Amino acid sequence: MKKLLFLLLAVPAAAGCKAPAFVQAGEADGVSVAWRWNHRPGKPSELLLKIVNTSSAARQLDVALDLSFQGFTVEQFTADTCIAAGRTYNGKLNGIYFIPHELTAEQAASPDCRVTLGKFNVQEKASCP
Repeated sequence: MKKLLFLLLAVPAAAGCKAPAFVQAGEADGVSVAWRWNHRPGKPSELLLKIVNTSSAARQLDVALDLSFQGFTVEQFTADTCIAAGRTYNGKLNGIYFIPHELTAEQAASPDCRVTLGKFNVQEKASCP
């Protein structure tokens, strides 16, 4: 009975700890890019990228995300990387994240902050280094 009670209490608590979902930004040639914010108390906000290559070949990716606040673009984040076939690069795990320098954590968490895909170029490569 105690185990059942523990499970009934633990499942909703674990569901509340789930990280926010990634927001799809764009897709081309089998490569998709998504982003999400990571707001931790007392730390700067981090914009995490998730890059997925579902194609059967390596891809060279050149992507730029525009960060705007109250309708004005304040920063642009760029990434130029190669992703092997069938691989996923996910946020801090693979070093694909940005820390805004022009916005405070409160501004980044505000609904007045927008992230848009500015540039998204994908080219096939023989392999990644």
